[in-house]
Amino acid sequence: MSYTATHHPTEEALVECALHPADAEMLAHIEQCTECSEYVEDIRMVSKEITALDDEPVPERVNAKILAIARSKRPDNYVMTFLQNWYKNPFLIGLATIAMIMLLYVLMVLHL
Repeated sequence: MSYTATHHPTEEALVECALHPADAEMLAHIEQCTECSEYVEDIRMVSKEITALDDEPVPERVNAKILAIARSKRPDNYVMTFLQNWYKNPFLIGLATIAMIMLLYVLMVLHL
């Protein structure tokens, strides 16, 4: 493909060329075209800055707090979990059903 002053490569092609130079014709265009040359240089500069970034360590205080929350075994955790999820247990649903039937039976017998 021939690139001219009015026919520039796509941005994707320029980014690919900036990161992995390939096409000799595109490289020749970039050498002659200041707009494309600046774009490729910007991409290369951003790429270098990104690779130069170091991972920030998690502050010890934050790490300790996260671990304390994850490891906490407070007694109310189990109770709250049970209260929030009791209806998902088929055994408990069966017990509740039997209790309601017995209650209704007792109420009916007492009123007759």
